[in-house]
Amino acid sequence: MKVVAFCGSLRKASFNRGLIHSTMLLVKDSVKGMEIEYIDIASLSMLNTDLEVNETYPPIVEVFHQKILKADCYLFESPEYNYSGTLLIPLCLYYYFLQ
Repeated sequence: MKVVAFCGSLRKASFNRGLIHSTMLLVKDSVKGMEIEYIDIASLSMLNTDLEVNETYPPIVEVFHQKILKADCYLFESPEYNYSGTLLIPLCLYYYFLQ
């Protein structure tokens, strides 16, 4: 099973990012057939359909889109701010639904 993981915090020392990496280590040693790939979303721009040229987006967006399309499931880890998650998680979902 292919899992892609996203962190809703851009901080390099984020506790949420640490949880993802710990989960990756635990799964690697204990769950056969499951692979978790962490995808750093720090370099993704906000969704801007003006970036689409000839039905393609910038290469970084296209690579991200292909990775999430090939995944069987997703792991979102995000800090909580005022009873809500960060805006980075919906950004991942917007890019998921690109056609």
